[in-house]
Amino acid sequence: MQKLQRKPVHETDVTEPARRLWGLAIVLAFLLPIYRPAQALEFTPLLGLRGGGEFVDTVENRKHLTSSSETLGLIVGSRPYDQGKRLELYFSRQSTEIRSITLGIEPEPYDAVDVPLNISYLHLGGTVPLGDDDRVQGFVSGGLGLTYMEPDFTGLKSETFASMSIGTGLRLPMTEHLGLRLEARLLASLVDSDSAILCSGGCAIRISGSAYYQAEAFAGISFDF
Repeated sequence: MQKLQRKPVHETDVTEPARRLWGLAIVLAFLLPIYRPAQALEFTPLLGLRGGGEFVDTVENRKHLTSSSETLGLIVGSRPYDQGKRLELYFSRQSTEIRSITLGIEPEPYDAVDVPLNISYLHLGGTVPLGDDDRVQGFVSGGLGLTYMEPDFTGLKSETFASMSIGTGLRLPMTEHLGLRLEARLLASLVDSDSAILCSGGCAIRISGSAYYQAEAFAGISFDF
């Protein structure tokens, strides 16, 4: 199996989808304080684990799972309103890889390679509380937004997809302005199952089915100002 070389820094282009993704992040970050101007914002840095997601090698017609790996992220949310509901902006990034996949591109079109892949989610959504226990606060979460897939491999290009998430979790207040957040989410990216992806031409990789599914569990410390 051929072991790939990562892109040199000067060969990594900032694509138009990437600019749109970060532009949306900036806009949504400004919308949160506008939505609840009289309330403080809550910030939750996240550390988690994400797995799942199938790609298909169409040269050999085999399915490949992306490797499970850790995630880093951030949730920026409003303070509670309307019986405990919260509006939130969720961002999470994973560095993973697709193992031993035949891409069908030059210079070795039929050699299997490991493809490093960064997968980022940016969703606008929120949480709805389950019950009114002040000590352990259960909730359901959800969001709509974008998925950005960025392969670290020369000859492949980045992709942006519409996506959604749904999850459930717990908030455990520690002080008036500090708390622990535990959560699990199912993430789904909507794709065209008949089209090759991550390719700038001649490549043979696609997502299995019409959606790309991943599951993520994470923990974070929430604080507000």
